[in-house]
Amino acid sequence: MLWLAGPMLLASTYLTALVFNMVLGYESQISWNSAVLYGAIASATDPVAVVALMKELGASRRLATLVEGESLLNDGTAMVVFNVVFEIIKGDAEIGPGILGSFVRLAFGGPLLGIVVAIFASSWLKRIYNDSVLEVNLTIVCSYLIFFLAESTILKVSGVLAMTGFGLYMNFKGKTKISIASEESVHHVWSYIGFFAETIIFLLTGVICGDKVLHNEFITGKDYGMLFAHYAWQHVIRFGLLFISWPLLKKMGYGLSFKQLILLAYAGLRGAVGLTLALICYSDNEMDERTKTIILFHTAGLAFLTIIINGTTTGFLI
Repeated sequence: MLWLAGPMLLASTYLTALVFNMVLGYESQISWNSAVLYGAIASATDPVAVVALMKELGASRRLATLVEGESLLNDGTAMVVFNVVFEIIKGDAEIGPGILGSFVRLAFGGPLLGIVVAIFASSWLKRIYNDSVLEVNLTIVCSYLIFFLAESTILKVSGVLAMTGFGLYMNFKGKTKISIASEESVHHVWSYIGFFAETIIFLLTGVICGDKVLHNEFITGKDYGMLFAHYAWQHVIRFGLLFISWPLLKKMGYGLSFKQLILLAYAGLRGAVGLTLALICYSDNEMDERTKTIILFHTAGLAFLTIIINGTTTGFLI
């Protein structure tokens, strides 16, 4: 998971930027830094539907865990790369030692903050007995508190990775502190919050794309053709990087067969996280209008194509 969400995501970000500018021909329309920004957005996978299919159809459990774990971790990595490049584009930072320090602070400070708050939340949960309202509220308050501390205070670490660290610790240790009578309530409330949040993101992106992008002078018929070419290239990049990493992946954990490698490459759907980052770009007034329109169009298009094509055919592939 760490390999796929770390070195492979960074390589994918660079190769996506290279293809976007050099092969698809956007070099004259957006800068190299903006292409790297889009590369980070496009490299964040969201294979919720595929993981559900894998479990339903009896595919390898460790493969389903690998796909789900990669998505969980690479969301944070993509967000860190996005934040760093976004600062460069807006002129808030320059390429140099300071950027490396910013990357390290975001990448490692976030999980550390999440684990610290998780230890605090676990010890508090231990002192609550059979009060589902308090236990649910505590998990919600801690989650939003973490994100606020990470993103809106002097800490300036990754809120997404802080939440990942919090979630992993709570799953490992913290959930044993939740009362048996309250477990179902906590599960149902968080399931609905997750569903509601993803629905809102897809709805907002759809509305903005329909209102701004589809009737925009910067998007032409050629861009729709480039979208399908870009969709194909994303599969080439992902499979190529997985194939290069295959000898290493076979020696990690329980190994990986070639068939599983193909499924892992095909399962890289795009979704909520990429769309969220594209919306952040689009809502920024300092970014060039053409650049943020192209980024939003391709992010939404890539999410649509992977969900419609990959999402509906993965069962057959399995």
